[in-house]
Amino acid sequence: MTHLISQINAYKIFLITLMMLPAAIYSQSRRFIYSYSFAPDSAKTDSMITEYTRLDVFQDHSEFLSDVGAKKDSAISSAVRNRQSQADIKLPDGKYANKTFKSKELIYTLEYIGIQPFKVIRNQKLNWKLLGERKKIQGYDCQKALLHYGGRKWEAWFTADIPLQDGPYVFNGLPGLIVQMRDTENQHSFLLVENFKVPDIKTNLINKPYFVPVEVSEAQFNKKWNEYRKNPVGATEQFMMMNPGLLSGESFDTNGNKIDMSQKKREEKEYATRQLYHNNNFIDLILYQNK
Repeated sequence: MTHLISQINAYKIFLITLMMLPAAIYSQSRRFIYSYSFAPDSAKTDSMITEYTRLDVFQDHSEFLSDVGAKKDSAISSAVRNRQSQADIKLPDGKYANKTFKSKELIYTLEYIGIQPFKVIRNQKLNWKLLGERKKIQGYDCQKALLHYGGRKWEAWFTADIPLQDGPYVFNGLPGLIVQMRDTENQHSFLLVENFKVPDIKTNLINKPYFVPVEVSEAQFNKKWNEYRKNPVGATEQFMMMNPGLLSGESFDTNGNKIDMSQKKREEKEYATRQLYHNNNFIDLILYQNK
């Protein structure tokens, strides 16, 4: 009992200290690189993909997204701004396509149904359970916490050494930065591997022309997801639905020969169906639950 009271008092002191820290300490943007490992297919959980993701912490909000994806978006934006060709941009697309925005007033994730982006407003409160267990991870003194979120059980290790109540994806609210986090099935895991200051930038979330996100609630997104899952369409057909009147419906190959659009749509629909089948193991299972 005495040990528990001591822990509670220490936690209160930490929060008071955190509130009293001068804002200038983290007035500059900071970047935290996480190695993210995940199994895209729930039927093949031994086939893991690993890529770097970034948590950028600004003065009034933070953003979480694929590191290489952010670099590619920035390169494309620069090329468009300077009226340069995008053909020389050789960066790959990130395997982790979604993006997260977090502030005191708002949390949303950018989710994709096919090629169409959706701005999904996330209002769920994270009910963390703090444990007394501690260990050193990546050189940081860390404490353990548990969470039920998105139909998964999560184990997190956070450090008061970095007084930021943040972490990967939508995860935040702990008294310190999350250093390591994984679900108990070991299908999704994050590990902090780097931490440095970055030039003063305003955002990584750059909307692409003709792909402006549609704002929806979690329930609305799930409805749209299930409609698409039951009747997937290919990229060309979906793009035409997103931007009516922009394309004529005709397409030509590099030799100038007219492409059979009906055949192309069938092939793209088959591809979209395969993608749905093999990419089904989402971080948030509730958001994507089948109905």
